[in-house]
Amino acid sequence: MAERLERLLNLLIALRERARPMTAEEVRTTVAGYGQADLAAFRRMFSRDKADLRALGVPVETVAADRFGDTVGYAIRGRRADLPPLRLEPEELGALAVAIQVTGLADLGHGGLRKLEVGADAPGTADDVRPPPVALQLDRERLPTLLAAQLRREPVTFPYRTAQGAVASRTVDPHGLVHRRGRWYLVGRDHDREAVRAFRLDRIDGEVAPTGTPGAYAPPDAPPGPTEVVPDPPDPVAVRLAVRGPHREVLGGEPVDDEWAQVTLEDADPHELLAWALSAGPDVVVLAPTWLAERARAQLVALAHGEPPP
Repeated sequence: MAERLERLLNLLIALRERARPMTAEEVRTTVAGYGQADLAAFRRMFSRDKADLRALGVPVETVAADRFGDTVGYAIRGRRADLPPLRLEPEELGALAVAIQVTGLADLGHGGLRKLEVGADAPGTADDVRPPPVALQLDRERLPTLLAAQLRREPVTFPYRTAQGAVASRTVDPHGLVHRRGRWYLVGRDHDREAVRAFRLDRIDGEVAPTGTPGAYAPPDAPPGPTEVVPDPPDPVAVRLAVRGPHREVLGGEPVDDEWAQVTLEDADPHELLAWALSAGPDVVVLAPTWLAERARAQLVALAHGEPPP
């Protein structure tokens, strides 16, 4: 199957990039994946490949290969093979911006958002949904170091702050990095406890230092799954929000003024909702329930001071 897909791709590129049509003999002798000495076998394969490309929507044309029309050739003509422009509505771009910010990929994803145009009949551009300039992903800088250690199978040591605020050094064999409910987790074998544990990256309170030698431990039989890292979600609650900008366009709600609207989300996971609201920066404010609004304010204060969220 891999060889067949590679041959189809080679054929597509050859027919697409050649300035003039290619004859069957040119395909046989110049396109990687063909070259069969048995001409009958080549013709059968070439016929199947043309049919497969056409079935995928690629317009492989049969045309004259010379000015006299005596030789048959094959071509894929310029823009007829191109995909139509991808045009997204403002609501769709807003949803993409939220997803990129929540997963901690805002720096990488913003360039992609800018390349996506809104439909010609819709106002605005992708810049309308730029992720807010709030430093939310304090754990992001540690991802490359931990990923490299996982790939090298090299233990790491780091200071870790527990939910109670105590900080202690941990040495861990990295088994995997998991994004779950708005946060990144390192899953691996804790040397002190001699058991697999999960560590929130935003609670790593200092530098991550590789220790030991590469290949020091055997990788797990299967990578950890998100449900193995974080307990079952809490009971859903009704959450009331004030929203503006692209989030108001996506969620709607009851207008408060020209800028803000209030919206109530029924049966929301409070942890996921809080992570999303924080990722939206100043464009989303948690109003109720009171305990969730207070937690959102506490985390925003910590983030404003460059501290890990409580």
